[in-house]
Amino acid sequence: TTKSKNMLRSIILALTFVPSAVAFSPENVRSSQASTHVSASRRNFVAGVAIAPISLLGSPAFAANKKKETQPPVPPTGVEYSGVYTDPNHPKGFRVVRASEKGAVIVLQDDPIGDVIKVNAKVKSNKKKGETTLAIDFSPKGGPKDIMGIAGQGKISFPDGNTWTKTSGIDGVYFDPKHPKGYRVVRVKKDGKVCVEIQDDASAPAMELTGKMRQSGFLFVDFSPKGGPKYLAASVKGNKLVFTDGNAWIKL
Repeated sequence: TTKSKNMLRSIILALTFVPSAVAFSPENVRSSQASTHVSASRRNFVAGVAIAPISLLGSPAFAANKKKETQPPVPPTGVEYSGVYTDPNHPKGFRVVRASEKGAVIVLQDDPIGDVIKVNAKVKSNKKKGETTLAIDFSPKGGPKDIMGIAGQGKISFPDGNTWTKTSGIDGVYFDPKHPKGYRVVRVKKDGKVCVEIQDDASAPAMELTGKMRQSGFLFVDFSPKGGPKYLAASVKGNKLVFTDGNAWIKL
């Protein structure tokens, strides 16, 4: 009946408030406070553990390590002798000197129709004098096995009085930060064409690309043999050859 239903509702409502009344008794309030204190302590501990790694992220030591890990590759030191040189004994030829894992490699051509010859050299640096000694093996060219050349101040001087002079301008040996274990050689030929020799690393094949200089001062390099664009423009900015794709080769 309706009266019975109303009585049942009253009984259920009364039972619902019993736990609340017990919970607010003085004893239970103290118990609840203690429990709350313990819970808060646990929460603080967990929060502290969670915050600790975040705090470490902002610490100077972590920031230094992160900076060190993300620092881009830089050119090697002690290889200032690397470059494209002219030889007064062979004015129509060239000499390219670049550092290698075992010392230095020198590529020579006496004239445009002559053979291109590669010779090796042992390297010894003298920091006090600011010069480097190159013990060059000219035997592949038919010369002596160990000719000492003193490199410094943009020149390589030999005992017979001959001196190679490092060329200026766009000619030179470059460091590519995208391929720190390789090399790039840019050389303007006598006919005005530009030869760009590249090797990404010691195990990769060396490739010779072609380039063109424009009156605007831009160099356009054909990277298609390497799978790149047909002509990628670059301009000289200080000691860098800056390409339009954002990469920059640094002259050694």
